[in-house]
Amino acid sequence: MLGSPKLRKAIAAATAAQGLLSLLFPKRMAKLGSRLLLGASHENTGELEPRDWYVDSTRASGLGMLVGGLFGYILADRADDKAAAAAAVEDAEAGDREADDEDDGPVMVDIDE
Repeated sequence: MLGSPKLRKAIAAATAAQGLLSLLFPKRMAKLGSRLLLGASHENTGELEPRDWYVDSTRASGLGMLVGGLFGYILADRADDKAAAAAAVEDAEAGDREADDEDDGPVMVDIDE
């Protein structure tokens, strides 16, 4: 989906931040949403008042966005750690291969026991 764990972290953090704002200030976020969505095509969008059920719905979706954003951030952080660990293992294996390539001489084994 998104190639970079850092990009996934940034998107998850932005989602969590918007969810927190929607959870704490649902009426303001509902008004902001109507202004952004309807402002280009309608006049006086600032005078619109959201209904109570819509404010409650905005608060509930804010909670979902907050939880989803935090969960996504944690998963992206783990993916970043795994990618760093895999890169370290790959570098170590490449170093071992180089060391093996340099030591291709005959091996002497003493079997006089």
